[in-house]
Amino acid sequence: MKLSKIILSLAFAGTILSGVATSASADTVTYPSTQAATNNRGTYNQTQTTQTTPTTSAATATTAATDTSAVVTLAKQLASQNIPYIWGGESLTGMDCSGLTDYVYQKAAGITLGHYTVTQESHVTKETVAAAQPGDLLFWGSQGASYHVAIYIGNNQYVAAPQPGQNVQIQTINNAFMPSFAGHVNG
Repeated sequence: MKLSKIILSLAFAGTILSGVATSASADTVTYPSTQAATNNRGTYNQTQTTQTTPTTSAATATTAATDTSAVVTLAKQLASQNIPYIWGGESLTGMDCSGLTDYVYQKAAGITLGHYTVTQESHVTKETVAAAQPGDLLFWGSQGASYHVAIYIGNNQYVAAPQPGQNVQIQTINNAFMPSFAGHVNG
């Protein structure tokens, strides 16, 4: 209990120094500043909460809105720049599928997804392809064993780094090469 109060005091002092008002109990410090955030899924309130326990230091949980319009805009721009498919690539000189998605999310939203499709699966909330919204990721293969990923841009289209010999491009979802599932990137 003493450790909890010490941690709580430190967390409280830190928030006062940063100019954020707080309300506190023995186990939780809540920052009452609520911001309205908007994304393509609607408007919601964003609250930041810090919880402390006797066994750990202060841990911060935040809900961040991902700017999906910036993700879609950058993905479309890259599709017009003749960037070749290069296995393991993640730059404007060449990209593979997971390099493309990681590059776009890093540059447009400040989110690092990792450079492997299965790693990227761990950064999304899984959904059906039919429920995909612009900015969501599309995956091919079973969950935990995906082998291809792309960025859904709306209107049944996505931006992908398809395969060697092709450039980053806009493609259309079709039955011949149907994504297996989609995922909304968690901020």
